[in-house]
Amino acid sequence: MTTTTNLLVFFGLVVTLLLVWRQSWPGRLRLFVAQSLLLAFLAATIGWFARKPALLVVSVVFVVLKAWIIPRILWRMASGTPVRPLPPGHSSGVALLVAGALVVAAYVIILPITATATLPTADAIPLAFAMALIGLFVCVTGRDVLSQVLGFLVFENGIFGLALLATYGLPGLVEAGVFLDVLVIVLLMEGVVMQIRREHDSIDVDRLRELRG
Repeated sequence: MTTTTNLLVFFGLVVTLLLVWRQSWPGRLRLFVAQSLLLAFLAATIGWFARKPALLVVSVVFVVLKAWIIPRILWRMASGTPVRPLPPGHSSGVALLVAGALVVAAYVIILPITATATLPTADAIPLAFAMALIGLFVCVTGRDVLSQVLGFLVFENGIFGLALLATYGLPGLVEAGVFLDVLVIVLLMEGVVMQIRREHDSIDVDRLRELRG
């Protein structure tokens, strides 16, 4: 049980770091789907070993929502958006170094808390916390609205994993409420992005700042 959860969350963290490194939107979207599938498998694993059938249902809902419905909405939001070339001297190496520093920070913050924990999932909690921190970093530093929305979703994935590991499985009703909130937020963001594109013909953050003056 412990080994399986540790591996799943570790691979989820690796996928998150790859998402920071990748610059293309299709590549980032595919990595988000991969991260979501790993977390759904994590929920199913915890549900199986903890004898919580509701978590098995949660894992199925998570796959449908995070690996199918939301990626389709994000792809629709991105349709018609021109690919923005990287500015001279820009590199994903700095962002990757910051993400690595966030992993270290997550361990420094969480390890004293989990040192005395008896849950079989406790060892993986710092990794899930690091995923949440990296998602927040992507959200804050996104060069366009789509990247910021994706960063928020990665952050929410990290919080989902953190909640699963720290509580050894949340009640299914709570998870259903969270999923509904996330879906509503994404649908609202789709409307906002479409309105911004219609009015300003761009969703680039720097371009919107120029228009604001």
